[in-house]
Amino acid sequence: MEATAYKEKMHELLQDRSTYNPIASDPTSRYERQNNSLVKRLRNLNLIDQRTAQQLTRYNSVCPRIYGQPKAHKSGLPLRPVVPNVTAPSYNLSKFVGRTLQQSLVSSYNIKDSYSFCDFINNIRLPPNHVLISLDVKALFTSIPKSLVISSIIMRWNEISPHTNICLDLFLEITEFCIDSSYFKYDGQHYAQIFGTAMGNPLSSHVADWVMETLLDTVTRMLHIPLPFIKKFVDDLITAIPLDQLQHVLDTFNSYDPHIQFTHELEVDNKLPFLDMLLIRHSDQKVTTQWYQKPIASGRFLNYHSFHPLSQKISMAKNFARRVSLLSTDLDDASKARIIDEHLKMNGYPQSLRHRITNRMNEKSTIPVEQQSAENLEYTYRSIPNIPHLSNMIDRAFKLEYKNIRMAKYNMKTTNMLFSNVKDPIPLENQSNVVYHIPCTNCEACYIGITTNRLRTRISGHQTHYNTMQRLLDQGIDPTDPQIEILGERTALMKHSIDKNHRFDLKKVKILDRAKSTSNLQFLEMCHIKNNERSINRRTDTDGLHAIYAGILYEIGKKNESQTEYETHANVNNTTQ
Repeated sequence: MEATAYKEKMHELLQDRSTYNPIASDPTSRYERQNNSLVKRLRNLNLIDQRTAQQLTRYNSVCPRIYGQPKAHKSGLPLRPVVPNVTAPSYNLSKFVGRTLQQSLVSSYNIKDSYSFCDFINNIRLPPNHVLISLDVKALFTSIPKSLVISSIIMRWNEISPHTNICLDLFLEITEFCIDSSYFKYDGQHYAQIFGTAMGNPLSSHVADWVMETLLDTVTRMLHIPLPFIKKFVDDLITAIPLDQLQHVLDTFNSYDPHIQFTHELEVDNKLPFLDMLLIRHSDQKVTTQWYQKPIASGRFLNYHSFHPLSQKISMAKNFARRVSLLSTDLDDASKARIIDEHLKMNGYPQSLRHRITNRMNEKSTIPVEQQSAENLEYTYRSIPNIPHLSNMIDRAFKLEYKNIRMAKYNMKTTNMLFSNVKDPIPLENQSNVVYHIPCTNCEACYIGITTNRLRTRISGHQTHYNTMQRLLDQGIDPTDPQIEILGERTALMKHSIDKNHRFDLKKVKILDRAKSTSNLQFLEMCHIKNNERSINRRTDTDGLHAIYAGILYEIGKKNESQTEYETHANVNNTTQ
């Protein structure tokens, strides 16, 4: 999709004033205060412990950036709005409430996965004259009224209350806040979502599940006919009805709430696609299944010649063969093997490997005895870059020495390097948990630092030190005076400025790296200091750092510079004013 067409579709989507409302300013600080106030109340009432309170308290929140996912299977390529809430003030609190709702829900309608549904539907015999039908909610997340969420929680509070010590009133207040604090930014404009919930909010899927659960309980009682079964996967429903009752069923479902409206798809030639299966109704009203992919699917997945660990490729191929084999109860083994072989061949897998996989597609996996004895271990997972030979050697070394550590290998080259970022970039000054670089204006020296706060806060701190030093110098105080020497002890930046009478250009700060944990930030800072001979930082912390890290970091740095060009020369005028 061309960038201009994408922007037109996004602006058209955001013109819906019943769902989105433009706002004059960024409400992040206000929502952050409200979030932290709710967390403080929970802690003061002893409803959460201190550790949980620290996890739920948010600092340095950043306004989420919306983007649209094209629905390639629908005509006109409509966009699905996604609002990644990871940086939003209410993100952790939404996860907290969502976990409670998830633990509380015991559903007779939910489909766990394709395999469990396949087992279920293959043991069904439909009543005479019944046909298969699937129902789908139009834009479920943005169609859920807050009133339905609240009423569903109140109606089923006896199911939720055993999983939380929070009273109903406070639980509803927190839930309302998490829904009402849905907002985002697009193309320089801030918006508030005034209806529904946002895809990307960790609470959305759970409240949608509860609303759909209540809807199904209500609608199935309103229907004039009994349904032989009804199952749901998020907003996709599957059931069977007499064909002459189609309109009655649709009217009943659509009468539940004017905002939640269903589309439907009837079986054609006794066949109906659902999830990744094709359901086939036979003359005896029994249902069998075949593995299915949409007509728009290219059939391509992880190519055998791609730059991925061989173990990932083999695991992917085995899982694909297992899926085709288990979901295709209507096919014989030869037909299953042909489908598996064709798709693996299309993706470059050699013939010997294809034959080995298809020959073993029906084998049940067995766990070695030594692995069974290690199953009680609590594993710690860490990720490392996928470097041929070296990554495998590191992985094997850890398996020998540390039985509870598992390594996941990731690629340095990603699709982000090929395609433009459709989300608004986060301004440099609003980013936190970063390693930053400031050049000296009078020489080639530079200062490298870290901050867990917003970068503008850290730069403002440097500016404050400069202003204090300049004020003392203007008063005629000698640079060797203890008042100024104390400033020099604060950072190597101030030490260099005082000793050399140089100034650092705070407007030319750039980000070198980022990490979530403080310990990782400190390690990355050491690597960058070690790697930069012009750094004026005190090097006592880097004496024990092996030189191998400098080369690795240099390669990572080149990749970061090509991937995020906007970070390399950003202006932070607002932070120094």
